Amino acid sequence: MLLAPRSASVFQVTPSERRRVDRQLRLDLIEAAVRENEAELGRTAPEPARSRGPRRRPRRRFPPWSLLLLAPVAAAAGLGYLELKRPDVDFPPDPPVEAAPPEPEVRFTQPPESLDLDVFPLPIRKIVLDPGHGGSATGTTGGGLTEKDLALDIAGRLHELLADRYRVAMTREADIDVELDRRSAIANRAEADLFVSIHVNWLPRNQTCGVETYYLGPTDDPELAALAERENAEAHGYSLADLRRLLDGVYAQAMQDESRTLADAVQAALFERLRTSNPGLRNRGVKSAPFVVLIDAQMPAILAEVSCLSDADEIERLHEDDYLQSIAEALDDGIRNYADSHLRSSRPPAGDPALSSAPAESPGEP
Repeated sequence: MLLAPRSASVFQVTPSERRRVDRQLRLDLIEAAVRENEAELGRTAPEPARSRGPRRRPRRRFPPWSLLLLAPVAAAAGLGYLELKRPDVDFPPDPPVEAAPPEPEVRFTQPPESLDLDVFPLPIRKIVLDPGHGGSATGTTGGGLTEKDLALDIAGRLHELLADRYRVAMTREADIDVELDRRSAIANRAEADLFVSIHVNWLPRNQTCGVETYYLGPTDDPELAALAERENAEAHGYSLADLRRLLDGVYAQAMQDESRTLADAVQAALFERLRTSNPGLRNRGVKSAPFVVLIDAQMPAILAEVSCLSDADEIERLHEDDYLQSIAEALDDGIRNYADSHLRSSRPPAGDPALSSAPAESPGEP
């Protein structure tokens, strides 16, 4: 007996059942792909898929063609890896590295040379003479002569010689005490152009008489240090609180070079003139020493040791007016030679009618 086939409606699937089957299929495919990848990587062996149905039955393994689903992901990853590994990738060139700037060369300049006062053509108008010591400060003595009296006598003679051309003043005109700091203060207050302190020396025994001229500065000569100590013993106007100011004055450079030039001129004139009367006269030269009397002077300043009372023959000469006059004339020569050098620089050049027609100003006028 033949059975009639079932109606076609028996094989129809509802939409909800189709969606459930599709969902289950996608889950099975994903799970199978994961297990296949793990097996390929050696992590785990592929296990049979478990049925999600009510009965336990072995699940079929995911077919090899299912790996094609992962092909786009694998291809993209592979291309990225190969792109990174390509040796011929044209990356933009690195910006050029700028060379470090060279180290600047260190060059030390030489100490500036002292200013030559010739750039300021200023004539000498006022001179202050300082007779050393005085009053209770006698200075050196010998043969009935004292330094304070000789210095005052010579300074008076020099005053008369200079007065025809310059305005001249003296720190003392009698036998009185004058503090060392007041002597330079007198010159500063008078706005003097030169300061000349006159002294008579005492040399160690067995040394013939000599002349020497000093300008302010330090010294490492024990003999000169002892001389400065004797001269500075009269510095009663100073105390220890003034030490810094005194040291600053000793090492100041403002007038040191010009004072040295003045000392050179005076020393040369002293030796040239006095050796005609004393052929054995020694030229003891120009030296620097820290004399307090010169420290505060604001102009070229020197201390001239014009003779010595330690020489018996010199003492005899110092008793003579002519010899004292010769010392004064020698100082006058040196001062005028120095002043003339400034006067020459202040005059207009020869042959310049625009300048030479101007009337010359007398240096002796105030």
